[in-house]
Amino acid sequence: MNLSHKILNLSIISLLFLISGCQSVKLINRQDANSPELKDIQNWQVTAKMAINTPEENATVTLEWDKREENFDFHIYGLLGATYAQLTQKDGMATLTLPDDQIAYHQDAEQLIYQAMGWDFPLHALSFWIKGIPSEISGEQISRDEKGKIKQIIFRDWQVDISRYQLFSGYSMPKMIKAKHPNLSLKIVIRNWQLRQTP
Repeated sequence: MNLSHKILNLSIISLLFLISGCQSVKLINRQDANSPELKDIQNWQVTAKMAINTPEENATVTLEWDKREENFDFHIYGLLGATYAQLTQKDGMATLTLPDDQIAYHQDAEQLIYQAMGWDFPLHALSFWIKGIPSEISGEQISRDEKGKIKQIIFRDWQVDISRYQLFSGYSMPKMIKAKHPNLSLKIVIRNWQLRQTP
């Protein structure tokens, strides 16, 4: 093989690598002009490990949160799949299932959590915070890092620290969220995201 053929083959190989690299970047970076913003994606499922600490107990559980517009299934379970708490909402009615088949209902999911468990739990806001974006609810105080990503949110009596942003489903979102309240603290470590653009 003469020198000109070697140079031609090297050029073709380099071009193939370049094309392959460009395709990889295109697949990973979905936050372009044609992709919906995170705040507009309301159909998703997240799986996480969660540590719950209250004055009465400490527990390490698994969270599976399946959200489809206004309907959702917020399922917390422990060892061997035993349900710690499961909050569902469908057609404007929230249902909370606790161990020993205790079941409670309310039209307001957050009010239901408060009445049944005594937790002032900002579930709607958390559905935004878990993606690393503000909920746009009045009263949020937001601090950002040097890259413009949210690192802390103060809301009512909650202090929420967000860190370790990683790519999930092509979007940069938090890997870890720590939320502290006078009567409750949570540590959420995200394992997996599935984002759906349609219900």
